[in-house]
Amino acid sequence: MPDQKRRTARDRHQPWNENPSQEWAFALDHMDAGEWDLAITHCQRAIELWPSYYDAWLLLAGVYEETGDYDQALDAARRASEIAITELSQAWNNLASLHLIRGEWEEAITIDRVLDLIDPSRHAIIRYRMAVSYTQLGDLEMGFKWLREAIEYRPDLRDRALRESWLEPLHERLQRV
Repeated sequence: MPDQKRRTARDRHQPWNENPSQEWAFALDHMDAGEWDLAITHCQRAIELWPSYYDAWLLLAGVYEETGDYDQALDAARRASEIAITELSQAWNNLASLHLIRGEWEEAITIDRVLDLIDPSRHAIIRYRMAVSYTQLGDLEMGFKWLREAIEYRPDLRDRALRESWLEPLHERLQRV
């Protein structure tokens, strides 16, 4: 049995023979040397290995721009920006949640206001957190306003809110709606 475990662990941890970061570095070297075709090839390899590799998409956009292929440059830059927004959105979402956990209500509100601009797909959960923050700050009117908006986007949040101790001051009012 111990040999079986060792073999299984070894199989799970195979070395990564194809490295997107290394491909990106090769592309950068070729770009610096003006070897556009090779730079494109290495960027594409990096992206094949890691489709959401922001730096490879951004470098690819730069290579295409240098070659005068502005349509391809625009497509690559657009893809890089989509990846950046997604990653940034998740980071800001995590940050707002951590501020809530720490009871840092004003900080959570500030982060959620920015996140709402970055990623409209998170409107419901942003509004829910805003309801929590304002309620905990003692502004029950604003808390209820944000909670109603959250529920408009996602009706399932009503049941969650009724179980949420942070929103307890709004429970009676929420049950009447």
